[in-house]
Amino acid sequence: MSSSSSGKIPSCKPLPKHKLAVLTFVGLLIPVNVIPKCLIALFPDQPLLVTVLAVGAIVLLMTYVIMPGLIWLFRGWLRPSRTHTSRS
Repeated sequence: MSSSSSGKIPSCKPLPKHKLAVLTFVGLLIPVNVIPKCLIALFPDQPLLVTVLAVGAIVLLMTYVIMPGLIWLFRGWLRPSRTHTSRS
C-alpha cells in the first residue's frame, strides 16, 4: 500500500506560509466584495441565507479555483528555481 518500494512516503517541502497568506489575501479580495452583493440582490430580506451562501461559495472557489490558479501563476515566486546559480 506504499507509494515506494521502501515503504516510505515521499516528502515535499511545504509552501512558505507567509507567501500563501499573501496569495490568500489577494485571492479573497474580489469574491468577498462581489459574491455577497450579488446574493443580496437575489435574497434582499435574508441576511443569514446570504451569509451562508456567500461563505460557502467563497470557500469552494478558494479551494478549487482561485488558490490552485494563484499557486500555478505564482509558482516561480513560491518555489524559486535553484537552477539559476552564479557561474564561476
